[in-house]
Amino acid sequence: MPREGARHRRGRRNKRAEKKIAKHILSKEDIAYLKRNTRYDEDEIKEWYRGFKQDCPDGTLGRDKILDMYGMILPAGNAEVFVEQIFRIFDKDGNGTIDFKEFLMATDMTASGSAEEKLRWAFKMYDKDGSGSIELEEMIGIIETLYEMEGVGKDTAKETAEKLFKCLDSDGDGSINEEEFVTGCKEDSELLQLLGTSGGAEGTE
Repeated sequence: MPREGARHRRGRRNKRAEKKIAKHILSKEDIAYLKRNTRYDEDEIKEWYRGFKQDCPDGTLGRDKILDMYGMILPAGNAEVFVEQIFRIFDKDGNGTIDFKEFLMATDMTASGSAEEKLRWAFKMYDKDGSGSIELEEMIGIIETLYEMEGVGKDTAKETAEKLFKCLDSDGDGSINEEEFVTGCKEDSELLQLLGTSGGAEGTE
C-alpha cells in the first residue's frame, strides 16, 4: 500500500507539472492577443518568446531578473521605480513574477507606445497610491523618467515639469489629475516630439 500511495502522489505531481508547462506554452490565442495589444507581428512575437524561454525556462520572469535588465538601460534608482510600476500594473495575482504576455506588453509600452500611452503609463508610475493625482515633485520625477527612457539628458526636465505644472494647476491646490497631465503634456510640442522620436507615435506632428 505505501508503494501505491507513493506512486499516486508522484502521479499527481506529474500532472501538476504538466499543467504548469502547458500554461507557459505560447498558444495561438496568446499570439493573437499580443498582435492586438502590441505593435509586434507574429514573427517578432515568436522571436521574443524564444529569447524569453531561454532566459526563463519556467515561463515566468522574477523581479530581480527584470531589475537587472532595466538596470542596464536606466539609472539604478529609476530602474527600481520602473520595475515596481511594471509589477504594480502587470502582476495582477501579486506572486512576484510576470509571464511572457505581461513582459512583452510592458516592453512594447516603454519602447513603442504612442505619446499618450507613454504619458499615461508614466503618470501611473508616480501615482503610487492610486489617488488619481500627483504633486510637483512627482511631476518632475515623471518628466525626468520620460527623458531618460528616450535616451535624452534630464538637464531641462525640472524646468519643463515646473512650467507644465504651473499651467495645469489652475486652481492652485498643488496637484493635477491624469487627464490634466496628459492634455497639458500633449500641448508641449517639445515634449511631444521627444516622446514620438523613438516610439513611432502617431499624430505627434
